[in-house]
Amino acid sequence: MAFALLILTAAVVLLFAMMGELSSRVPDSEDGRIVALEEYRPGAEADQWPEPLSDLVHARRSALLVLSTVCATCATVADEIGRHPELVARRPVGTVVTCASAEEGEKFAADHALPPGTYAIDAGGVWVAENFGVGKSPSALVFNGGVLTEAFAFSKVSPLLERIQIGTAREEMA
Repeated sequence: MAFALLILTAAVVLLFAMMGELSSRVPDSEDGRIVALEEYRPGAEADQWPEPLSDLVHARRSALLVLSTVCATCATVADEIGRHPELVARRPVGTVVTCASAEEGEKFAADHALPPGTYAIDAGGVWVAENFGVGKSPSALVFNGGVLTEAFAFSKVSPLLERIQIGTAREEMA
């Protein structure tokens, strides 16, 4: 039973990565690629949020970046966040790292210098998939008052945050 669960978890994580890699085949413009996702659940609300991200539900407008440990584009996005932590530190923006195991997710976060307190690990990608119907990475989920309103595939954080108009201060919190 445990082996079957491990295989299923690995399959979900690989699905996130494959879908992300396929979408990354679309050429980037100078400002990156931002494409609306078709598969997500508009109006979805999570019953529970991972602790480091729980304040996002209280913001008037917030974003959740979904990255996978086995996606090259996700690694590039994570490096951008690691080099420019102010992108997420001063905004109602968090990151979910989908991975096969918590250890793998923590290693990814450390390798890419994700700022502590701005990310959560989603072993198996279960939390993101079950709550929001998203199975692609990198993706950005946009919330208004904790309710999912938009979802995008993207390749660069800065142009994404500008396009979806996520404020530059956590004072946007309701």
